[in-house]
Amino acid sequence: MHVINDVDFARLCFENKQYARAKEIFLNNDMLYEAGFSSLLTGNIKSTKLIWKEIQNPCSATEWGFIILDLIEKKPHIKLPGYFQTRAFLELYLNLFIENELFDWADEIINSYKFFTRANSETPKFIARVLSVFGYFELIHEFASLAKRICYYDPEIHYIEVESYLMEERYKDAYEAVIELLKISPQYFPAKKMKNMIENSGFKL
Repeated sequence: MHVINDVDFARLCFENKQYARAKEIFLNNDMLYEAGFSSLLTGNIKSTKLIWKEIQNPCSATEWGFIILDLIEKKPHIKLPGYFQTRAFLELYLNLFIENELFDWADEIINSYKFFTRANSETPKFIARVLSVFGYFELIHEFASLAKRICYYDPEIHYIEVESYLMEERYKDAYEAVIELLKISPQYFPAKKMKNMIENSGFKL
Protein backbone atom coordinates (compact mmCIF):
# COMPACT_ATOMS: atom_id res chain seq x y z
CA MET A 1 0.00 0.00 0.00
CA HIS A 2 1.39 3.39 -1.04
CA VAL A 3 1.70 5.87 1.82
CA ILE A 4 1.47 9.49 0.74
CA ASN A 5 4.13 11.76 2.22
CA ASP A 6 3.51 15.18 3.77
CA VAL A 7 4.56 17.20 0.75
CA ASP A 8 2.43 15.19 -1.66
CA PHE A 9 -0.49 15.51 0.73
CA ALA A 10 0.03 19.28 0.91
CA ARG A 11 -0.01 19.46 -2.88
CA LEU A 12 -3.18 17.40 -2.93
CA CYS A 13 -4.77 19.78 -0.41
CA PHE A 14 -3.70 22.71 -2.59
CA GLU A 15 -5.21 21.16 -5.70
CA ASN A 16 -8.46 20.65 -3.80
CA LYS A 17 -8.50 24.27 -2.58
CA GLN A 18 -7.80 23.33 1.04
CA TYR A 19 -5.31 26.16 1.16
CA ALA A 20 -5.17 26.68 4.92
CA ARG A 21 -4.32 23.03 5.47
CA ALA A 22 -1.79 23.05 2.63
CA LYS A 23 -0.16 26.14 4.11
CA GLU A 24 0.46 24.49 7.48
CA ILE A 25 1.97 21.37 5.94
CA PHE A 26 4.18 23.42 3.63
CA LEU A 27 5.34 25.48 6.61
CA ASN A 28 6.19 22.33 8.55
CA ASN A 29 8.32 21.24 5.62
CA ASP A 30 10.07 24.62 5.20
CA MET A 31 8.46 25.19 1.81
CA LEU A 32 7.93 28.88 2.39
CA TYR A 33 7.03 29.98 -1.14
CA GLU A 34 4.33 27.33 -1.38
CA ALA A 35 3.06 28.16 2.11
CA GLY A 36 2.86 31.86 1.28
CA PHE A 37 1.09 31.20 -2.01
CA SER A 38 -1.42 28.98 -0.21
CA SER A 39 -2.00 31.77 2.29
CA LEU A 40 -2.47 34.30 -0.52
CA LEU A 41 -5.22 32.18 -2.05
CA THR A 42 -7.13 32.35 1.22
CA GLY A 43 -7.08 36.12 0.75
CA ASN A 44 -4.61 36.76 3.58
CA ILE A 45 -2.04 39.24 2.29
CA LYS A 46 -0.55 39.94 5.73
CA SER A 47 0.21 36.28 6.39
CA THR A 48 1.63 35.87 2.89
CA LYS A 49 4.06 38.74 3.42
CA LEU A 50 5.21 37.42 6.79
CA ILE A 51 5.92 34.00 5.32
CA TRP A 52 7.69 35.20 2.18
CA LYS A 53 9.83 37.66 4.15
CA GLU A 54 11.29 34.68 6.00
CA ILE A 55 12.87 33.44 2.78
CA GLN A 56 16.55 34.34 2.92
CA ASN A 57 17.34 33.79 -0.76
CA PRO A 58 14.11 34.49 -2.65
CA CYS A 59 13.61 32.37 -5.75
CA SER A 60 12.15 33.67 -8.99
CA ALA A 61 8.67 32.58 -7.91
CA THR A 62 8.89 34.50 -4.63
CA GLU A 63 10.13 37.62 -6.39
CA TRP A 64 7.12 37.37 -8.71
CA GLY A 65 4.86 36.94 -5.69
CA PHE A 66 6.13 40.17 -4.14
CA ILE A 67 5.51 42.00 -7.43
CA ILE A 68 1.91 40.78 -7.36
CA LEU A 69 1.53 41.88 -3.73
CA ASP A 70 2.80 45.35 -4.66
CA LEU A 71 0.35 45.44 -7.55
CA ILE A 72 -2.58 44.40 -5.36
CA GLU A 73 -1.67 47.09 -2.83
CA LYS A 74 -1.29 49.66 -5.63
CA LYS A 75 2.25 50.59 -4.66
CA PRO A 76 4.12 53.00 -6.94
CA HIS A 77 7.31 52.10 -8.81
CA ILE A 78 6.69 48.36 -8.89
CA LYS A 79 9.69 46.29 -9.97
CA LEU A 80 9.36 45.00 -13.52
CA PRO A 81 9.30 41.19 -13.62
CA GLY A 82 11.53 39.19 -15.91
CA TYR A 83 10.51 37.76 -19.28
CA PHE A 84 10.46 34.17 -18.06
CA GLN A 85 8.83 35.08 -14.74
CA THR A 86 5.91 36.58 -16.64
CA ARG A 87 5.73 33.57 -18.92
CA ALA A 88 5.82 31.14 -16.00
CA PHE A 89 3.56 32.82 -13.46
CA LEU A 90 1.12 35.34 -14.96
CA GLU A 91 -1.37 32.78 -16.23
CA LEU A 92 -1.07 30.70 -13.06
CA TYR A 93 -1.86 33.61 -10.74
CA LEU A 94 -4.60 35.05 -12.93
CA ASN A 95 -6.25 31.65 -13.31
CA LEU A 96 -6.18 30.90 -9.58
CA PHE A 97 -7.38 34.38 -8.61
CA ILE A 98 -10.42 34.02 -10.88
CA GLU A 99 -11.02 30.41 -9.84
CA ASN A 100 -11.01 31.42 -6.16
CA GLU A 101 -13.19 34.49 -6.76
CA LEU A 102 -10.42 36.93 -5.92
CA PHE A 103 -11.78 39.09 -8.71
CA ASP A 104 -10.33 42.42 -7.58
CA TRP A 105 -6.87 40.92 -7.69
CA ALA A 106 -7.50 39.35 -11.08
CA ASP A 107 -8.63 42.77 -12.32
CA GLU A 108 -5.38 44.30 -11.10
CA ILE A 109 -3.40 41.87 -13.25
CA ILE A 110 -5.66 42.35 -16.27
CA ASN A 111 -5.69 46.14 -15.97
CA SER A 112 -1.90 46.14 -15.64
CA TYR A 113 -1.36 44.36 -18.95
CA LYS A 114 0.74 47.23 -20.34
CA PHE A 115 3.10 46.91 -17.37
CA PHE A 116 3.51 43.17 -17.86
CA THR A 117 3.78 43.56 -21.65
CA ARG A 118 6.93 45.60 -21.04
CA ALA A 119 8.41 42.44 -19.53
CA ASN A 120 6.95 39.97 -22.03
CA SER A 121 5.22 40.98 -25.25
CA GLU A 122 3.05 37.84 -25.16
CA THR A 123 1.17 39.09 -22.08
CA PRO A 124 -2.09 39.92 -23.94
CA LYS A 125 -2.11 36.37 -25.31
CA PHE A 126 -1.53 34.91 -21.84
CA ILE A 127 -4.46 36.92 -20.50
CA ALA A 128 -6.71 35.94 -23.43
CA ARG A 129 -5.85 32.29 -22.86
CA VAL A 130 -6.91 32.44 -19.20
CA LEU A 131 -10.06 34.42 -20.00
CA SER A 132 -11.01 31.78 -22.57
CA VAL A 133 -11.13 29.16 -19.80
CA PHE A 134 -13.78 31.19 -17.99
CA GLY A 135 -15.75 32.37 -21.02
CA TYR A 136 -15.19 36.13 -20.70
CA PHE A 137 -15.84 36.55 -24.41
CA GLU A 138 -15.74 40.34 -24.76
CA LEU A 139 -12.40 40.51 -22.95
CA ILE A 140 -11.04 37.55 -24.91
CA HIS A 141 -11.55 39.41 -28.17
CA GLU A 142 -10.15 42.62 -26.71
CA PHE A 143 -6.93 40.93 -25.64
CA ALA A 144 -6.74 38.81 -28.79
CA SER A 145 -6.81 42.05 -30.79
CA LEU A 146 -4.05 43.50 -28.62
CA ALA A 147 -1.98 40.34 -29.05
CA LYS A 148 -2.41 40.39 -32.83
CA ARG A 149 -1.21 43.98 -32.96
CA ILE A 150 2.00 42.85 -31.30
CA CYS A 151 2.48 39.65 -33.31
CA TYR A 152 -0.15 38.98 -35.95
CA TYR A 153 1.60 35.83 -37.12
CA ASP A 154 1.32 33.97 -33.82
CA PRO A 155 -1.09 31.12 -34.66
CA GLU A 156 -1.99 30.44 -31.05
CA ILE A 157 -3.78 33.73 -30.47
CA HIS A 158 -5.85 33.23 -33.63
CA TYR A 159 -6.74 29.74 -32.42
CA ILE A 160 -7.84 31.07 -29.03
CA GLU A 161 -10.15 33.46 -30.86
CA VAL A 162 -11.56 30.67 -33.05
CA GLU A 163 -12.38 28.65 -29.94
CA SER A 164 -14.05 31.68 -28.40
CA TYR A 165 -16.24 32.23 -31.47
CA LEU A 166 -17.31 28.60 -31.32
CA MET A 167 -18.24 28.88 -27.65
CA GLU A 168 -20.28 31.97 -28.53
CA GLU A 169 -21.94 30.02 -31.37
CA ARG A 170 -20.59 32.58 -33.85
CA TYR A 171 -19.84 29.88 -36.40
CA LYS A 172 -19.31 32.13 -39.42
CA ASP A 173 -16.78 34.23 -37.48
CA ALA A 174 -15.07 31.05 -36.27
CA TYR A 175 -14.79 29.70 -39.80
CA GLU A 176 -13.43 32.97 -41.20
CA ALA A 177 -10.94 33.15 -38.34
CA VAL A 178 -9.70 29.60 -38.87
CA ILE A 179 -9.29 30.25 -42.62
CA GLU A 180 -7.22 33.33 -41.78
CA LEU A 181 -5.19 31.29 -39.31
CA LEU A 182 -4.41 28.68 -41.98
CA LYS A 183 -3.20 31.44 -44.32
CA ILE A 184 -0.74 32.44 -41.60
CA SER A 185 0.26 28.91 -40.63
CA PRO A 186 -0.90 26.35 -43.22
CA GLN A 187 0.51 23.36 -41.31
CA TYR A 188 -0.90 24.31 -37.88
CA PHE A 189 -2.53 20.99 -37.07
CA PRO A 190 -5.13 22.18 -34.48
CA ALA A 191 -6.45 24.69 -37.03
CA LYS A 192 -6.64 22.08 -39.80
CA LYS A 193 -8.57 19.81 -37.47
CA MET A 194 -10.84 22.67 -36.39
CA LYS A 195 -11.56 23.66 -40.01
CA ASN A 196 -12.60 20.10 -40.85
CA MET A 197 -14.78 19.94 -37.75
CA ILE A 198 -16.59 23.18 -38.64
CA GLU A 199 -17.08 22.16 -42.27
CA ASN A 200 -18.52 18.78 -41.26
CA SER A 201 -20.62 20.05 -38.37
CA GLY A 202 -23.60 21.40 -40.24
CA PHE A 203 -23.14 24.83 -38.66
CA LYS A 204 -24.71 27.65 -40.68
CA LEU A 205 -21.82 29.56 -42.22
